Amino acid sequence: MTRFSAIAHTKSDYNYSDFHKSLLHENNAEDYALRHLYSLENTKALLIKWGWSAEQVKAGIDCATIDVYKNIVYLHICNKVTKRGQTIKIRGISRFISKADYVDILIKRCWEKADPYKLQPGDNWDELIARGNTGDFYELKLYKYEITCTCHAYSGIEKAFGQDAIATKYLMLNTKAQGQIPDKHIFAAWKYMGAETLNQYQYCWIERKESAMKEQNYSAEYDPDLEPEPELLDW
Repeated sequence: MTRFSAIAHTKSDYNYSDFHKSLLHENNAEDYALRHLYSLENTKALLIKWGWSAEQVKAGIDCATIDVYKNIVYLHICNKVTKRGQTIKIRGISRFISKADYVDILIKRCWEKADPYKLQPGDNWDELIARGNTGDFYELKLYKYEITCTCHAYSGIEKAFGQDAIATKYLMLNTKAQGQIPDKHIFAAWKYMGAETLNQYQYCWIERKESAMKEQNYSAEYDPDLEPEPELLDW
């Protein structure tokens, strides 16, 4: 069976917190918070942000332990590893991390991967279509206060925040997202519309709606299908 959760979340020789245990499910495909928020990829990005080199991250990430408490996250990487019978000293870390850091780095990574050139207009003004890496297409629905997407990543990230109220609080407080579920397609739509924050997106949404309404009214006013048919001449 495929394991979706990293070894860092499931070490048999480590006693995880009760909250962490609540994030683990019999079907580990449902470990959304661990997979999307407290993932190895987000942890690696945090280490690089803190000054670790790519080589140091590569050497230590496989022996990392990530323990998610209710209000904070504990990260441990030992400073020694054994390879081929030899003990090698590596860079280690043992510290508590704010969940805000994990939320911020997830948003940053999604923003960096967002590509507005992979979007195209949908059937209506409040719809966009995103092209995935595998050639699949996903629908983006533009609401005034948020955007939703039909892709699996958006669904997983949404469920991840649903499993962690503290992380959701930090998502609401984030100056860029302000509660918007972060996803590369969502942020691609922001870039497509010329926005970098949720506030800017809301202004862009209003302008987009007003422009669409004006165009529809203009089309209706001059729609030849709505013009009365000329009377037939009586020969």
